[in-house]
Amino acid sequence: MELGTEILLPPAASRGEIEGLVETLSRELDEIAATLADTIHEHLLELEDDLRPWTLQAARSNLGVIVTMMREGDDPGSARPPAEAIGYTKEYVVRGLELSLMQRAYRAAQSVFGGIILEQLRVVTDDADLLAEAMAFFNAWIFAWIEAIERRLTDVYMHEREQWVRGAAAVRAAEVRALLGGAPVDVAAVSLRLGYELERFHVGYVVWSEEAGERPGDAGALFASMERAAAAVAESLGAGPPLTVAEGRHLACWAGHRGAPELARLRLPRAAADGLSVAAGTPAQGVEGFVLSHREALLARRVAQLRGEGGGGRGAGAVQVAYPDLALEALMVDDVDGARRFAARELGPLLACDDATVRLASTLAVFLEEGASFARAARRLGVHTNTVTYRVHRAEELLGHPVGERQLELRVALRLARLIPGPD
Repeated sequence: MELGTEILLPPAASRGEIEGLVETLSRELDEIAATLADTIHEHLLELEDDLRPWTLQAARSNLGVIVTMMREGDDPGSARPPAEAIGYTKEYVVRGLELSLMQRAYRAAQSVFGGIILEQLRVVTDDADLLAEAMAFFNAWIFAWIEAIERRLTDVYMHEREQWVRGAAAVRAAEVRALLGGAPVDVAAVSLRLGYELERFHVGYVVWSEEAGERPGDAGALFASMERAAAAVAESLGAGPPLTVAEGRHLACWAGHRGAPELARLRLPRAAADGLSVAAGTPAQGVEGFVLSHREALLARRVAQLRGEGGGGRGAGAVQVAYPDLALEALMVDDVDGARRFAARELGPLLACDDATVRLASTLAVFLEEGASFARAARRLGVHTNTVTYRVHRAEELLGHPVGERQLELRVALRLARLIPGPD
């Protein structure tokens, strides 16, 4: 595209309005960046939510470049992507996302940004000719800028992808994905290529961090910490070096053992747990066990996330969850709305989130877990028996029936209430 001075400099007649708009954009940079990031994730469902903070950083830095270049009268065709945008592109490679998806993200943001500019221009002028002139300048300028940025980011993406494909990590990941996908495999040959014996007992586990705010593309340090944590978990189970594969923002891991390992021995030492959490599946044998234990680990992680666990950030204690302890909740995570409706039907007013009602529900849960014994529930809760009696009777008033009725349903609903407190 040949660029002329009409793109480099705003038209004389509307120069004041355009310069004023650039200053407005500069002041509202954070709000506009948030709008663009929200738009990208609303329209591109392939993007996971944990990428949103990085999308926001890339949008914010790109807007900063646009404002600076417009203010200085720079050629938009000479635009160079900021570090955050480069890191964001590399993150697409790490996650296995297509280049076309990144291009769609930029186009979605461009469309919304154009609408924001039009609204701002309408605020500063009601002259139709000036408005059309200024809008034509902005459209041409942004089009040239996007074209230049995408061309350079495409080079970054292709270079990064070539390095990734050639890497041993990619080969290992491809083998593991084939196993998880149910593809027929030569067990002996795959074991040799992975350096991990498949005809053993396996504990599949996931190491992850909910921490946001890291620079896009700066995944190396995070995954190095995850690898150390994965090794510590395997050691606690009495296993050798684990098999690990980076999947998005978590590390999928397997610890192999000749006999069935005891899941109760699993530990993530504090020294290796800085900001990290681990979720494990049930030990199982062979290729089927390899797949099953991994899937259970993912379900256990999902339950922990729904509970709001695993988000302590750097310096926080480790969160450790195991599928056998969460099997009931895990059965419901694929239908959270259905689980929420079930809990609402069974608990009614007892599902309210105020402190008094939560206390009643918690007491009722312990009461039922202790075999409907007021004395045992009181000892476990550290309160007087009369207190438990009062709370259980008050809970019955809210339920509209004795707790002895539908006791199984009540116990399940009370467990689910912790997992899905409500749509808000």
